[in-house]
Amino acid sequence: MSETARLSALEATALLDSIPEERFDRITRLAKHALGTDIALISLIDSDRQWFKSKQGLDISETPRDLAFCNHAIRQTNVLIVGDANDDARFKNNPLVMGEPNISFYAGAPLITQSGHALGTLCVIDSKPRRGFSDEDAQMLKDLAAAVMTEIEMVEQLQLISDLNVVNEELRHRMGNMYAHVSALIAIVGRNEDDKEMLVRRLREKISTLGQTQALLAANKWASVSMSNLVRTTLAPYITPSNQERILIQNTDDFDVSPRGAFILTLMLSELGTNAVKHGALGREAGKLSVAWKTGEEMSLTWIESVALDNAKPLGKGFGSQILTRIVPLDLNGEATFDLSSEGLRYHVSAKSDRLALM
Repeated sequence: MSETARLSALEATALLDSIPEERFDRITRLAKHALGTDIALISLIDSDRQWFKSKQGLDISETPRDLAFCNHAIRQTNVLIVGDANDDARFKNNPLVMGEPNISFYAGAPLITQSGHALGTLCVIDSKPRRGFSDEDAQMLKDLAAAVMTEIEMVEQLQLISDLNVVNEELRHRMGNMYAHVSALIAIVGRNEDDKEMLVRRLREKISTLGQTQALLAANKWASVSMSNLVRTTLAPYITPSNQERILIQNTDDFDVSPRGAFILTLMLSELGTNAVKHGALGREAGKLSVAWKTGEEMSLTWIESVALDNAKPLGKGFGSQILTRIVPLDLNGEATFDLSSEGLRYHVSAKSDRLALM
């Protein structure tokens, strides 16, 4: 792609020199906390500068393009990783390495439009070298960069709709609710996890869950997703050739789940699925799982694991139990019961229809 076409695509976003927006700041906050760095930025590469649409841990708004690590990152499709800039011939004499902000570690995922133009990057920066930036870390950064592009291109697409103001406000509100949920989850995880490695892993799981929800909603133009599709997609990572015959998912009384309902149900199902693999029916050869729901003014979902549990223990007070017994029923304006016995597990949650179904 030519530089002229790339700059035209960047100009079309109308983002350069625009005011800060919470929808982007949420993502840089997530990147900074989840990947454990000093700085996280959404950097847009203009003709002669890099300008920061969103920044965490950095005060300046732009730097010359010829000094920008992100100028290198936009020239490739994968994440650019610099473990120690002081040992990298491309960067060791860079003023941003030798002086403030004293860049040592850098990782940047390019922000690529559907037409193939790299507008800039979502990047994370640290003043200390880092040799252990894993494939999982890189994938998380790519996933969050995709979320940035969802926000950018969502607005461009909405400009084609006649009633732009009404639709734009509604979609931003929906996306805002999703990231608000994740921000709240980060706070809860932080309070319940003392181990940093465990904290980061938990954050990865929840951000990945958010990505699944976004993909489902995007496929249906952000309007809704069917209940059966939501359940099957969320449980797909936990289903294997050896256990698929022992899993029964309801295929009748399907209904459209609202974006708000889709997000909270995905969190719930992923938590139950993880537990089932580690401790329950999906981790035992004889275990069986059924997922069913009821529609109406008072809706409900029932998860039943039939499996012999020798040492069934009461539900603890950790992060998973917070999701299942407090966060989910509170969000759905319903009640939840979690019955664990030597014969298995039964989890039941009710919901008001306006909190779950598309009205």
